[in-house]
Amino acid sequence: MRPPRSAEEIPATTQGFRLENAIIGILILAALVVALVFLIGERMIHRNPKAAPAIPVRTLLPPSPMEPAALAALEAFFEAPDLAARAALVRDSERVRPMMENFHDHRGHPFPTLGRVSPGRAASFYGTPMVLFEVEPFSGPRYPVAVVWDGRRFAVDWESLTAYGTIDWSAFIENKPTALETLRVYIQNATETQKPPGMPDGFTCFRIEYRDDPQPLIAVASEEVAVALKPLVEHQRAPVTLEIAWKPNGPGGIPVPQILRLAAPKWSP
Repeated sequence: MRPPRSAEEIPATTQGFRLENAIIGILILAALVVALVFLIGERMIHRNPKAAPAIPVRTLLPPSPMEPAALAALEAFFEAPDLAARAALVRDSERVRPMMENFHDHRGHPFPTLGRVSPGRAASFYGTPMVLFEVEPFSGPRYPVAVVWDGRRFAVDWESLTAYGTIDWSAFIENKPTALETLRVYIQNATETQKPPGMPDGFTCFRIEYRDDPQPLIAVASEEVAVALKPLVEHQRAPVTLEIAWKPNGPGGIPVPQILRLAAPKWSP
């Protein structure tokens, strides 16, 4: 039989039990912390699920024939009661609506009117199906309108309808802005006699016209820009979107319109 423990042994044993209990307590606490972290993480996953991948918009073929549906879209545009309703019926409406507000509300241009419309002519421009109409307003000359199939519906190509620019053509001619402006114009080659005097070497001259003004301007372009323009104007007068500003035609020269970039080889992107 073991003799009773001495007084010195009892404190040592008690300390051992306390140390063992402390280790067990630490392990239990660590397990609880891990469990709590996993629980919070799971709730966060359910609260903030990963965004589902975007479903691509299905592109549909236009109806055949295209003309009746395109005419209905054109008539709906002209019959719409206000800018907001018309903006919903134009091609690329989210991008175009600020342009419409600038042109009609801030610059005061009225919406065009529809007196009569020609029969539609189906076409494809740069791979985009469309129907071309000529609209005769209640007053003024006839003008062309493209109604474009955007993969879901027919929508009016408002940029072509208005020949929209960031500045009015009359203001561009009178004020000769040196800041860059975007204009939708017709362009063709200029003849030798139309070139402004004193033009430095390395520039090509082009004749540009706004749709509603028969008075042309002679604009110049650097060799780099002219390379992009020349195929478009070969034996024709082409609708283009240009970025253009008035610049001196050489040191101390008179200001002339200078084409700084071909924004689009048509009137809409």
